[in-house]
Amino acid sequence: MGEIMWIPIIIVAWGLGGSPVWVNFPMVNFPFSTKERCIEYTKVVRDKVQRNPAYVAGYNACIEIPQGEQT
Repeated sequence: MGEIMWIPIIIVAWGLGGSPVWVNFPMVNFPFSTKERCIEYTKVVRDKVQRNPAYVAGYNACIEIPQGEQT
């Protein structure tokens, strides 16, 4: 079996007037070799995004992708 890679998925709701707009950021071209590094990255992004006054809510995850699998 190939090496496991971790892909960060970041979903943010922006309050841009009216109803919140949900935006999905799957970062398939930006994989990490360990789950810990992926989690650290999503924490840094989450902390920066939450400072934006348009931020309403958000979710993040690190998805395990075996090398060679299509995303």
